Amino acid sequence: MKFKNYTRLNSDEMKRPKISPGTFQRLLSERSSFRGFSKKPVSLDQLSKILYFSAGTVRFLRQDLDSSRRPYPSAGAKYPLEIYPLLLVGSDIKKGLYHYNVIEHSLETLLRPINSADLKDIWMSQKWFRKASIILIITATFERTTEKYGQKGIGYSLIEAGHLGQNIYLVAQKIGIGCSAIGEFREDAIVKLLDINPDEELPIYYLALGN
Repeated sequence: MKFKNYTRLNSDEMKRPKISPGTFQRLLSERSSFRGFSKKPVSLDQLSKILYFSAGTVRFLRQDLDSSRRPYPSAGAKYPLEIYPLLLVGSDIKKGLYHYNVIEHSLETLLRPINSADLKDIWMSQKWFRKASIILIITATFERTTEKYGQKGIGYSLIEAGHLGQNIYLVAQKIGIGCSAIGEFREDAIVKLLDINPDEELPIYYLALGN
């Protein structure tokens, strides 16, 4: 059962809101996971919009970097998440592995070119996302949050990844790019691909993008 209800109790029925075309409510109501990827590339401009409006430094409370704020809530504004775009299909940006620098709104090149041998160990059973144009690998540096909140900071970071993931879904859908979250990758292979220390930073969430 996907639903829970209390049939033995009284209830107050609410009127369902109308959903008008072209509204944010319509965008929310039509959000869905897309898996029919065609290997058609996502442009650099499209990726720029997805990253900036889902995760970029969109405002500053003061004239310093510590006061920067992003489009999703973060416990204590610690922002433990990092995004690594893995471009499987080249366009006006070449195939490769990148890190999203949120302050400069830039892609830092980690591995380029990239080939099937570099990726052969990361895949698991779900083959549909191999036809995606981009895999966004989201990692967490938990210490940024746990230094303030203790072990609760681990849970806060995971919740934050959900906020970020929903932003990515909605921005992608708004500009006509398919998006789907992925649950299965070989974590140890991703750690090796990103060349990160798993005692300090761990991959926790993945989203596929494509046409």
